[in-house]
Order: sequence, then C-alpha cells, then structure tokens
Amino acid sequence: MTYSFAGKHALVLHPSAEMRDQLVRRLGTLGIKAEGRWPALEEADVRADLLVLDLDRAEDGQFPWSPQSAPMPILGLIGSETPGRLEWAVRQGLDAYLPVNATANIYSALVLGFARFKERIETRRREAESNRRASMRLELLQAVLVIMRSEGVDEATALKKLRAFAMVERVALEDAAVRFLARPAMRGQA
Repeated sequence: MTYSFAGKHALVLHPSAEMRDQLVRRLGTLGIKAEGRWPALEEADVRADLLVLDLDRAEDGQFPWSPQSAPMPILGLIGSETPGRLEWAVRQGLDAYLPVNATANIYSALVLGFARFKERIETRRREAESNRRASMRLELLQAVLVIMRSEGVDEATALKKLRAFAMVERVALEDAAVRFLARPAMRGQA
C-alpha cells in the first residue's frame, strides 16, 4: 500500500525556528504544506491535517482541544525520553513519535500516525453509535411489548418480527423500534 500525503496541511509546533524551518522543508518534500507555530496553536488551527510538535517542551495549554480529542493526527518529536514526557504524550493521545535526530525518517512516522488516528476516529464513532443505541433500549422494549400485545405472541417472536422490520427498513434494531412506535399504521408490518 502506498501512502500519499500530498495536499495535506501541517502545523509544526516547536520552539526552535531552525527546527520549524527544517521540518517545514522536509514535509514539503512529501507534498505537505506546513507552517511553524510557537508557543501555541490558535482556534483556526483545528482545520489542519497534521500536527508535529516538540514533546520536550509541549504543555496542555498549547492546544485548542482537550487531551485525547485532537482533530488531527499528532506526531511528537522527542529528544529526551523521560517518563514524565512520555506519560504526557500518552495522556494527550499522540498517534506517533519520532526522535528529534531522526526527522529524515518522518515518512514512516506519518504513515503510522495517520493510521493510528484513523483507528482512533473509528473507535470514537463506534462508541458514539453504541451509546446512541443504548439510549434507545426503552423504545426497543416498548416496541416488543406492543407487538406481543397486539399480535398475541411471546417476546422471542415479537423480537423476531421487529428484527424483520429493521431489515426491511435497513436500520438498526433500536431505530426500527422508534419508527415502529412513531407510526401506529406501520405496526401491522412488523
């Protein structure tokens, strides 16, 4: 699989203007338009596709988001592998890191970082969907009870009928229950 980062926009958060310039040039060779920042990001920076930051000097207050909720992959450059710095990086949810003296190998870190970020976003999406559906359990139970009463069937048969309705509607079971309860005329279709 080939990864291309052409057209991406990156921010480099580093205290050294020399290092920022070096990283901007290196990212540019990969087709990434990069800009240097220090000491903090601005609200508009949340639209960037990537953040490369100096782990040795980074702090919580430098970002317009809370830990673990970055809207882009974060690649950390680390010079001093102290336990406190690494713990901070984990708490922030960094997607990849690279030793400062290995910036020539940034492509590998980008591949890993973007892959990890994609996984993190998918996990958040699945958790949100699971929570949404869990919040609809009462409607699911109500729909099963309505089917049981109206059709004189047991709970297993009522649930099977509701599942069939969900398949016809091509929605999750909980969404089918809400639709079923919202439209009395549809109740005979379950």
